[in-house]
Amino acid sequence: MILISIIAHLRQICKGFGRKQVFFWGDRAKPFPTKRWGGTISHVATQATAFGVLTERLKLRQIDYPLLLTTMLLIGAGLAALYSATYQWSPSIFRKQLVWLGAGVGLAGVIASIKPSVWARSSRLLYALNLAMLVGVLLFGAERKGAQRWLELPGGFQLQPSEFAKILLILTLASWLARQGEAIRTPKGFLLSMLHMAIPALLVFKQPDLGTSIVFGVLWFAMVYLAGARTRWLWLTVVAGALGFVGLWHFDILKDYQKARLVSFMNPEADPQQSGYHILQARIAVGSGQLVGKGYLHGTQKNLRYIPEQHTDFIFVVVAEELGFVGAVGLLGLYGAFLYTIWRLMTRTREEYHRLIAGGILALFTFHLFTNVGMTIGLFPVVGIPLPFISYGGTMLWVSLAAVGLLQAISLHESPVRI
Repeated sequence: MILISIIAHLRQICKGFGRKQVFFWGDRAKPFPTKRWGGTISHVATQATAFGVLTERLKLRQIDYPLLLTTMLLIGAGLAALYSATYQWSPSIFRKQLVWLGAGVGLAGVIASIKPSVWARSSRLLYALNLAMLVGVLLFGAERKGAQRWLELPGGFQLQPSEFAKILLILTLASWLARQGEAIRTPKGFLLSMLHMAIPALLVFKQPDLGTSIVFGVLWFAMVYLAGARTRWLWLTVVAGALGFVGLWHFDILKDYQKARLVSFMNPEADPQQSGYHILQARIAVGSGQLVGKGYLHGTQKNLRYIPEQHTDFIFVVVAEELGFVGAVGLLGLYGAFLYTIWRLMTRTREEYHRLIAGGILALFTFHLFTNVGMTIGLFPVVGIPLPFISYGGTMLWVSLAAVGLLQAISLHESPVRI
């Protein structure tokens, strides 16, 4: 009777796996041997093994392999670019990135194994954690170059909580919007969603970090649009944001260096040794790459270290100088394939919460890509937005891999394969 109870329990587990039933017994199951305990135990072991094997097959079939492949290729491209940018003057940076990568891959695997509904149920706790981290960095964070954005860790490592705040905002806002439903089309729901974003955005702006604050606004805009907010309200918000930015400038709330970056974007030649230096040197390096570049590891502007922040915000310049137009377009094409896999998952998912998560992640990567590349070639002001998977930085790498883990979790836990 004990063994029959165990078998019945295993069968209930199989029925509850995913949204669809997976049958291992049924009419075709062999009768249990009852004459010998050994035969019965052997049969239970065989059925348990079959359950494990088929479960693994189910999981493997549900992995989003195009997303996995494009992610791996971007990571490989990032390691190659980072090695070229740092091997002459600071090889320890590359080694640190490898450590971050190893931990980040493990983090992505853990997140992929967790059902997204767990994050939905924990959204209030995650939001409180988000605010606590951002307040903590203002109180205890390390200051560098006039900004207080990092928490010091042993071994010379640093964490940037504002990067984690991006993924936490996506999770919590997606949960809130999914619960509200049509309420987002009411003035109260729309304003509450804005407040949900504005509190962490203001804490980040206080650090100061204008670029990340703008990212928060972009994430909110994309997600409430997907949730069905009224279009005219969104455009009114854009106008209000533009007027608010004018106010920040007029009342000297923006820092002097932030103003200088915006002015130099319009005319970098006016201050070629200070605020315009980044843009001018980036233009020279990108232009000198021409069609096929100067060759891997042979970028002269890079090797002479004329390119500021060439391992972080301006690493795309290294790619363009050494691999030329062909290499730069190839990297952008790889990003395009990566973004397409996210868009495909977003349009195919059935759960509103999952769709909003995928949409937020798509907006995050798209904005980072266009802003980073745009500022390196002079199309946008320099706002300190890294290039995902390519720029050096453990926190951004972890956030990028965590985002991929969330997307894989949606693929794994929403659309089980019928066997």
